[in-house]
Amino acid sequence: MEKEVKRRILRSSAMYGAFAAFLIWVIYFNEFTLGDFKSFLPYLPPQLALMSLHVILLPVLVSISIFYVAGVFSAAFEGSFNELVVGSLYAAGFGSFFAIFLILSPGSAMINSAGYLFMAAFVVLLLYNMVSTLSGIWGVPALKAMAASTAIYLEGQLTIRLLGAFIASSGTTLPEILTVALNELLGLGMTVAAVISLLAVLKTSQRASLSTIGGIASNYPLVISTCVVGSIYFNYLRGSLTSISPGIANLSPYIEWTAICVAAALIFTRARSGMQSSLTAETKLGDWIKHVQEVASYKGDRFLEFTGMIDEFVERGRRERLMVKLAMFLHDNGVGDDEIALTLSNLINYEDVKKPFFSSRGRASALDWENRAHRRGVLWKTVNSILPLDLRLPAEFKKIGYENADDEGGSMDQPSSSGSKSNAVGMEENKK
Repeated sequence: MEKEVKRRILRSSAMYGAFAAFLIWVIYFNEFTLGDFKSFLPYLPPQLALMSLHVILLPVLVSISIFYVAGVFSAAFEGSFNELVVGSLYAAGFGSFFAIFLILSPGSAMINSAGYLFMAAFVVLLLYNMVSTLSGIWGVPALKAMAASTAIYLEGQLTIRLLGAFIASSGTTLPEILTVALNELLGLGMTVAAVISLLAVLKTSQRASLSTIGGIASNYPLVISTCVVGSIYFNYLRGSLTSISPGIANLSPYIEWTAICVAAALIFTRARSGMQSSLTAETKLGDWIKHVQEVASYKGDRFLEFTGMIDEFVERGRRERLMVKLAMFLHDNGVGDDEIALTLSNLINYEDVKKPFFSSRGRASALDWENRAHRRGVLWKTVNSILPLDLRLPAEFKKIGYENADDEGGSMDQPSSSGSKSNAVGMEENKK
């Protein structure tokens, strides 16, 4: 594994070094323009023909450098944090190309300003994505809600600045009241959206009403669009839009009826979902009762799915189905609840060794081998705790208990502590 990682890093480094050296040579040791390559390009306006080639190649150099770093992280490391870093680097590579190209573009201060604003907006989104991912890993939903609220507010302010830059560079003389109204409209809408998005912290509440409010507030595109439209409607009612354009007053009936129809549609949708849930509740309950009756009719050797459940637990660590089936099997054979809990205690208390947040490549594979060996040990202990009860245990389980008593019992009591030991266990399993 280490040789493969080194080979991959060396190959990527050689390719990146050769291409980066070529770009540096073209950018800093030559004075090429787009006009020098007009024979290979379609028609170029005179302004573009005089543009230096470094305006395009420098963003390319920055982007491939970021992609190279992302490739090195992807090859050498693994884990949840590494996935976050690699994804962020790839996104930064694409975003930096457009931002640097706009910043270096000659002839227009507005385009340069748009490049800086685009870069700032991209950084805000990148930081929000990182905080959102970390909040999911750490199990702190409130952190994601706060990050989303901050990002919405900052993106709104950047949008207002970008709109102002376009208006200023367009050469048109717009009334000052119109510019102020547009800024006020967007500022109010995005500020309200940022405040409402904070209610997403209620999504994990135990109360159904608060959880519903939090779920709606966490739908950020819906919140932003609704708040912007609401800001427009609020400014219309306040008279700000009418003062800018008196002709808007003629649209008053249409605007009012549109708001009424939207409100009615929302009320109808909510009422219909409630009616559907109440009407289908009895049907779902009937299906569940039928399922319970079918499961309850299974006795002893009729648990024909034991083999699949064993494989599911040993290979993937999913113990729920196996644990439920064993508990039902013991209960159907007259074993008391306390004795069931004691008999299945090894299976109930079992937990996989968690994969590290950030580690070198190959560590996760070693942990998979160790967890698989530990699961086989837990399964062996569970079966051997059931065998003395003299029940009609399925043949698959008896085979596991008898075969593992001598050769696997001692080695499976504790999980392996190294990748090599885990690989040895895996080879043993394959031979069997």
